[in-house]
Amino acid sequence: MEPVRQIHHAMLPLPDGTQLAYRAWLPEGAESKPVPAILEFLPYRRNDGTIVRDEITMAQTAAHGYACVRVDLRGCGESQGHTTDEYTAQELDDGVDIIAWLSDQSWCDGNVGMVGISWGGFNALQVAALNPPSLKAIITQCSTDDRYGNDVHYMGGCLLNDNLDWAAFFWAYAQGRAPDKRLLGDGWKEQWLDRLEMMPFLAKPWLTEQTRNDYWKHGSVCEDYSQIKVPVYTMGGWADNYRRSVFSLLENLDVPRKGLIGPWAHKYPNIAYPNPKMDYVKESVRWWDRWLKGLENGIDNEPQLTYYLQDSVRPKGDYEHRSGQWLSEPCWPSPRTSHKSFYLNNRQLLETPQPTALAEKICSPQTLGLNGGRLCVGIRLQMEQPADQRADDAGSLCFDSAPLLEDMALAGDVVANLAVRSDKPNANIAVRICDVHPDGAVTRISVGVLNLNHRNNHELFESLIPNELNQVQVKVNPIAYKLPAGHRLRVSISTAYWPLIWPSSDHATLTIEAAQSSVQVAVRNELFTEVEPPQYDEPVSYDGYALRDSDSQRFVHHDYKTGVVTLETHDDFGRQHYNSCDTDIDMSMSQWQSIHPEDPLSAQSKITFDLTMGREGWWTGLKGDYQMRCDRENFYITSHWRAFHEGEQVFSKEFEEIIKRTGV
Repeated sequence: MEPVRQIHHAMLPLPDGTQLAYRAWLPEGAESKPVPAILEFLPYRRNDGTIVRDEITMAQTAAHGYACVRVDLRGCGESQGHTTDEYTAQELDDGVDIIAWLSDQSWCDGNVGMVGISWGGFNALQVAALNPPSLKAIITQCSTDDRYGNDVHYMGGCLLNDNLDWAAFFWAYAQGRAPDKRLLGDGWKEQWLDRLEMMPFLAKPWLTEQTRNDYWKHGSVCEDYSQIKVPVYTMGGWADNYRRSVFSLLENLDVPRKGLIGPWAHKYPNIAYPNPKMDYVKESVRWWDRWLKGLENGIDNEPQLTYYLQDSVRPKGDYEHRSGQWLSEPCWPSPRTSHKSFYLNNRQLLETPQPTALAEKICSPQTLGLNGGRLCVGIRLQMEQPADQRADDAGSLCFDSAPLLEDMALAGDVVANLAVRSDKPNANIAVRICDVHPDGAVTRISVGVLNLNHRNNHELFESLIPNELNQVQVKVNPIAYKLPAGHRLRVSISTAYWPLIWPSSDHATLTIEAAQSSVQVAVRNELFTEVEPPQYDEPVSYDGYALRDSDSQRFVHHDYKTGVVTLETHDDFGRQHYNSCDTDIDMSMSQWQSIHPEDPLSAQSKITFDLTMGREGWWTGLKGDYQMRCDRENFYITSHWRAFHEGEQVFSKEFEEIIKRTGV
């Protein structure tokens, strides 16, 4: 291991004169003996946002002979300029220019890798598709190749409630916070106020573009996988919303590629939950050694996919550890995985088709889904995982298998092929795959949703013709989960899934023609592995940081006079002190999501946040709120942002938007 020195704060120039802030970890002596560089390019403030995991992961990686560089996007942290949206052409061009700049530094040997999780995983794929000459390989984690179909905005053509949540969190945590006075000097406040004035209302384009159009195709590398010409290591977690991209990238890329999926939420594998963690630095360095240093270490000859097969668990809001085993696949799709079909009949799942099966009707209460947990688990809040599904199953059509005679390992995609009639022109459908325990407890294994007005194409909104039969396919998020002998597999079908998805404009009743409906699951045939599973060598150290889990509270209120049900959540992240920049950050968010069980147009969502940041002699703050409601024709959104310096309000801005319903 080589000694490492840190460049705490510096600026790099872009061709248009904009200066971006970066932080770097360099092996000692790199100026005389250049090394490959590894870039992570994010909006999440390298000085007081991602610094905890950066000082663990990047410092350790640099000790293996790499220059690790964290750069903040335009308009974030101490970087100049403005951020106008996610993954803009400007952002991707900046990524290409940064890679060229890195390759020209005296401490870089001209070979560059790009790494990232979430936003950084997205733009690592997107920049790779632009083929900057010095980029030799990437590692992308918890990311997507399809911005419309697999992100926090839409799922199966259904509008996700996370749009408002994400817009509020991004403004409070990344965009709106002040540059550090200690790093920028007297110009910090002018830069901050300019940034606040120019910041867009990000929820507007996400809610306006309701079908899969050019807005979403931009940055979706699934439009042309052949544009990526460098090796790709893709990682994810079963508790994360982005796991599907691991499979699609392995299946569609035509470059050296490797995949890894653990039990984790939306975090780097060395600090993720649930356990077991793994030694991410050791694993990533093997990838970089092969493709940035040219070492023949055999990683490219190993099985293409390694994943964690989770054992059955009791339903619980959160898990410290998931028991299971590591498995490997030579490629994906895997010859060791077969597909098994179950057929719907009289609330049963049968292994043979049932041509005489009777039709079943379902009109779920709009409140169904309150036990579904959060879409994007990973900020380490409590109560993020799905709870016991029996309450939601009471408003669903449930089809159960017979008690299993032997263990069944689900491993991969689940697809529901359903013959459906709707009595209204607009409808959604949700399909959950569940583990029914012998005592009746129900664990949700995975879920998929579909806007039936997108039944033929996510690029086109088509009203349903009442009572016309439609054959639809609902894709359930892939999973690896072992059902024990004696348990039952359950398929639960509902017409609502609040608050994960925004309701359709109609309170529709669906008829499922069971004789023409089935569910296909991917099953792992043999439970063995060819490679040693990933290991976790040493515990993560947070020395010097007073970090703790957030205090998360969740309440469900029933107004028995009006019938409205409100889900109320409060997340207090507490005061966190960052020694490396001598900064305290205190942040809390609250959300109220209400709906009447029989009225989809009663849906409302409200979010407030409060953030304070600074140190003695320099304190800044942000407060804001977002609200959304709808009728049959429009969404109505209001927002109010305020910024404070030393307790005095220095900025205020309000938005009022009416957005036409065109696709949801």
